[in-house]
Amino acid sequence: MDDILDTVGKALTQQRVERGFSLEEAEDRSGIDISRIARGEAGELRLTEEELGALADAYGIDVTAFFGGRITPIQYLAGA
Repeated sequence: MDDILDTVGKALTQQRVERGFSLEEAEDRSGIDISRIARGEAGELRLTEEELGALADAYGIDVTAFFGGRITPIQYLAGA
């Protein structure tokens, strides 16, 4: 399970950084509290489906980009 959180956390960070957004900008664009984004990126917190969708919208990407093809959104959200 921790591997899934780490994988998604790294992808969250990568997608944000590739767009040149700070954590503050990610918060402003997505409406998600900065502490939740930071904990999600660190692999410490499983973000909700709604939060992942809001971040994907803020970054202009499909939500599946956070899963890197190695895991599915269902595995992540179910805690598999």
